[in-house]
Amino acid sequence: MRLSFHKNLLILALSASVLTSCTKEYESVEQLDDRNIQAYLKQSNLSGFQAYANTGMYYQITKPGTGSAMEYSDQVPLVFSFKAIDNSYATADTIANHYANYLGYFSLEGVRTGVKEILKNRGGEIRLIVPSRSAYGRNGSGPIPGNTSIDVTVKALDIAGLPAYEDAMITKYMQANSLTGFTKSNKGIYYKITTTGTGSNIAVDSTVTVNFTGKLLNGSTFDSATGYSSPLAFLVPAWQQILPLIKQGGSVRFITPSPQGYGLKGSSDGTIPGFSPLDFEVSVTDVIGSN
Repeated sequence: MRLSFHKNLLILALSASVLTSCTKEYESVEQLDDRNIQAYLKQSNLSGFQAYANTGMYYQITKPGTGSAMEYSDQVPLVFSFKAIDNSYATADTIANHYANYLGYFSLEGVRTGVKEILKNRGGEIRLIVPSRSAYGRNGSGPIPGNTSIDVTVKALDIAGLPAYEDAMITKYMQANSLTGFTKSNKGIYYKITTTGTGSNIAVDSTVTVNFTGKLLNGSTFDSATGYSSPLAFLVPAWQQILPLIKQGGSVRFITPSPQGYGLKGSSDGTIPGFSPLDFEVSVTDVIGSN
């Protein structure tokens, strides 16, 4: 009986030793983020970045803001680009990457913290290395893998300066695409009448049938249709202002700033980003109810 008892004790001790030797210590998310970010900074030869508090985030203010201070409750137009530090994903399209809702609603915690707490003032630009836990987390998002830290550049615009900013965007777009012969309206819309048309006049209370294409200034088409019919009054302000310049059978191309398009926030379905100038080509095939 005594021998059996001691034998059982020995087996239990050996089992405990095996379990202890098999125990593996895993990195915490914080440790993983910091290791990856430090390697990225070194491999990319990035200097001048500072650590922010105990967030694991690194930053460099590339242009100090000179406008008013930003609050989370403010609508702040942001233009941004970012890439995963493991090079698994990148988006550099600053036409599509617009945000203009309340700063506190911006989905990436690290970005909204960096803009509010570090950049602070409108009109500035900041580059942030954001750890995964303050970006897309352990699950990632779409093409962005989980536990992926990101390198983000963010420009915080002043709403008062948006008209000049958008006009510069439009001018650059027209130059890049060799668009000439356009007239600028008093609302900042650039338009060129291709065909005046010989049919009915168009008024704001008309119902128009059109063939059209609408593009963002990155060249992507966000909408198009043939034989689309609508009261003109239901369409965005740019259509109401430009289509009456032609008649039934006419066609026109116009590039409108966002106040005459979908405004500061963009379209509700997300296909048109906030404060986006738009390029429309429209042919009017029918007009009902013109004066």
